[in-house]
Amino acid sequence: MKEEKKIVKGGFRATLALIISIIALVLAIVAFNRTGSQADLNAEIKTLQSKIKTIKEETSERVNKAIQETGKALKKINAEIEKRGAEAEAK
Repeated sequence: MKEEKKIVKGGFRATLALIISIIALVLAIVAFNRTGSQADLNAEIKTLQSKIKTIKEETSERVNKAIQETGKALKKINAEIEKRGAEAEAK
């Protein structure tokens, strides 16, 4: 008997999909290399961390200053209230 040949369907499609995926992989690698390496990313992270630290310190100083000013204002208000109260009792 005559041997029958098996016809593989989708062979072209599979090959085309493989070629497209390889091209996409190459483009992804090129894009990653363009954006910078891991060392650049780590350097940027360290820079941002130092900026965050200085901002935290400045914010803490400003909050402490606001607390002190509020305390002084409350003492002045209290003194004024006591003064007016004493004046009202004297009348």
